[in-house]
Parts: sequence; structure tokens; C-alpha cells
Amino acid sequence: MKKWLTISTLCAVLLIGGCNTANDQQVPEEVNGEETEEDPSTEQTPEDDDAEQEGEDEGVENNEDFLAVEDEFTKEFLVSTDVEPGFHQMRGKLDGFEMLIPENGIISDLLHDIENDDAETVIYTFNNYREKKLYDVQVMYQSHYPEELKQSYLNVFKRANNFEGEYKYVEANGLEMYYGSLEDKDEYGPYVQYFSYLFAKDRNQAISYSYTAMCQGEEECTLSFEKDIAMAEKLMHSIRLLDQ
Repeated sequence: MKKWLTISTLCAVLLIGGCNTANDQQVPEEVNGEETEEDPSTEQTPEDDDAEQEGEDEGVENNEDFLAVEDEFTKEFLVSTDVEPGFHQMRGKLDGFEMLIPENGIISDLLHDIENDDAETVIYTFNNYREKKLYDVQVMYQSHYPEELKQSYLNVFKRANNFEGEYKYVEANGLEMYYGSLEDKDEYGPYVQYFSYLFAKDRNQAISYSYTAMCQGEEECTLSFEKDIAMAEKLMHSIRLLDQ
């Protein structure tokens, strides 16, 4: 499960930040079929390399300011901005659910899917660059689900998240919420995971939700279980299933 999360997150990060694969070295140009020599005055010096590296570092840091309202695809989901400090309100494209999204949350078009006009998957990521943390939120909405399979859905979801405990249960926002959490470590480093299955009480709509906090890339960081769970629960409790 964690590996899939990391792969999906990597795709989104690549889309957000882009890939700088350009070669900084100049290639001799051909003029009238002959190669021209590079002007020594334009040759890059170690000092230039240091200045360029400093500029790249600043650019990476500035990625923290890449906001949801600036991303063309993410903007298509926003129904209200600044609903509270640091958060916007987003709605799925099937008009089946709404929830909060952090102001620096980015939805990738490659990680968004609609199936048969009755199921939608939305994945968004956001970062805390100063603490070298990366967050992945996945929401899978179903406009109709077979009520007799409710327990099967819960069991499969538990196995998918490698969770051996028992769900906790709460009712809020007209939803029955079954949720769990864990912290662990794998080959990619430590992570905190929170997941829940939410069922509408008065109709057979459902939505699965998962939140994962991890270290960014191979950077070392310190995860706070209590802090990350608090954010995960805030986002979960913001979810509303809409009438169809």
C-alpha cells in the first residue's frame, strides 16, 4: 500500500515541480556546416556553479508557494477559497462530495479518475518543505454501493491498509464513519497512515478516505503521530456527501 502511495505521490510531485533534466553544458553549434568553438568568456566557473546551485535551492523552496488556486486542473475542483485560514473547499466532478483541501494541495489530472459516471477517485498531495514532509490524500467516492456488501468493503479496506486492529466508529455529518490509524516504517522510511470508510446514513452513497504522512524523498524528518492524526481527522470530518 505504501509503495503505491509513494509512486502516486511521486507522479504528482513531478507534475507540480517539473523535471529539470536540461544539460547545463553548452554544445558546439553548427554554422554553415562547421562547428563553432565556445567562447571562453562564457565558460562556466565554479563560482557560477555555486550561484546556480543557490538559485536552484531557492527555486525548490519557492515551490512551497505553489498554491491550489494557481494550478489549472486543481482550480476546476475549487468551489470556495479561503473558507478558513490555509484551506479551500473542493468538490468532486461528479458533484457527489465536498471536503477541505489545504491551500497548497495539488490534484493531478493523471491521478484523477471517473468510472461509469458513478465512481470517482481524487488524489491530492501537499508538502511541508521546511520539515521535509509529504502528504498524500486519496478519496474514492461511490454514488451507489450494494448495502449487503458493506461489511465486505470494510474488511477489504482493512486488509488493503495492512491494519490488524478494529475500526473505531463515530457518526457525524449524516455519515457512519469507520476509521483506523497506524504508524510504521518501510524501505522508504517512516510514515503515518489514517484511513476511513464513510457511509451515508440515509442513502447508499459511500466514500473511502486515506491520509498518509511521510518524509519527502530520501530526506530524514520527524513525524508527529498526534499532529498528523489531527490533520487527518480534520480533513475527514470536513467530508460531506451531497444529494444526487
